[in-house]
Amino acid sequence: MPVNRKLVAAIDGEKVAFGLVDGDPSVVRAIREQETGDFPTFTDALQAYLREHHVAATGLDFGLAVAGVARGDTISLANCRWYISVSGLRSFFGSEPLVLNDFESIAWSLTGLDPASVQRVGPLPPRPIRPGSTFLVVGTGPGLGVAVLAMGREGKVRVYPSEGGHASFAPQNADEDALLAHLRARHGHVSYERLLAAFGLQNIHGWLAMKSGRTAGPAPAAETIVNAAQRGDAMAGEAIAIFARILGSFVGDIVLATGTFDGVYLVSPLLGALRPALTDDRFRAAMIGKGRLKKALEPVAVGYAEGRSPRLRGMAAALAARSAASGEPVAPARA
Repeated sequence: MPVNRKLVAAIDGEKVAFGLVDGDPSVVRAIREQETGDFPTFTDALQAYLREHHVAATGLDFGLAVAGVARGDTISLANCRWYISVSGLRSFFGSEPLVLNDFESIAWSLTGLDPASVQRVGPLPPRPIRPGSTFLVVGTGPGLGVAVLAMGREGKVRVYPSEGGHASFAPQNADEDALLAHLRARHGHVSYERLLAAFGLQNIHGWLAMKSGRTAGPAPAAETIVNAAQRGDAMAGEAIAIFARILGSFVGDIVLATGTFDGVYLVSPLLGALRPALTDDRFRAAMIGKGRLKKALEPVAVGYAEGRSPRLRGMAAALAARSAASGEPVAPARA
C-alpha cells in the first residue's frame, strides 16, 4: 500500500461515491459513484469498492461525508435507508474514521481550488484563500448549507459548520411579507432554507402562481424553473429575481454575524445555473443593504466555486489536515 494512502467517501442519499488518495490530497483517483439502493448497507458498498480496487481495509485512513448531522456513534442519513456506525467503521479499518457533514466537506474542498476557476459574482474579483483570511461558504440544493472557512496566519485551516440555513426568514419588502404569510400558514416556522433550498425556488414559484390565479398543481422542479426563465417565461424569471434578492439579504446577514469580511464563496450546481441572475444589482443591493453597516459590506467580494467531486476532495483535504496536526508527513498539494 502506498504511504499516506487514504480512502474517501460521500453519501448524499441516493448516491454513494468512493475515491482513493495517494499522498497528494488534491488528487482523488479511482472515483466510483453508485446508487445507494444497489446495496443493502454502506458496509456492502464499501467492501465492494475495496475488492474492486484490491485495497486492504486494515490501517487505512478513512474519511466520509454524509448528508446529515455528523454527530454521535450512529448517524442517520437523509433520503437513505442506511445508517452509519462510527464505532463499526473504527473496528473495520482499525483506525479512527473522520466523518463530516457533506457541506463541511465541500467547504474543505475550497482549500485546494485553483483561484482561476472561481467565477466572479458581482463587481469585485473574488479573493484567494490566504493565511489570516476568513470566508463564508453558502450552497443550496436539497438544503441550505452554511459554513465558515478560516485560514490562520500560520496557514492552518479550520472549517466551522453551521445550521444558519434554519435561521428565521426576515422579509425586506411588502411582497416578501406576503410570501412569508403564505408559507407560515402552511408550515409554521419559515426558515431561509424554505426559500433558498431547491424546493424554496419551487415555493416561490408556487406562491406567484397562486397570486396569478393559476390552478394549483405540482410545483415544477428548480431546474425546470431555471430553464423556463432562460426561455423568457415571466413567472419563472420573477421567481428567480425574488430568490436572488432573498439570497443576497441572507448572505449579508451571515457575513455580519460571522465576521467573514474577506469574501463569500457560493457553491452548488443550482447557484451556478443562477449565476447570471446573481450578477445583477438585485443580489448585491440586498446583500449590502444593511443600513449603517453598508460600508462594511461594500468591499466583500463574492465568487462562485465549481469543482469536480467536491465532497471527496474536501474529505481528502480534511484528512490531510488531520494527519499534519498529528505529525504524519503529508505530500504537498499540486499548485
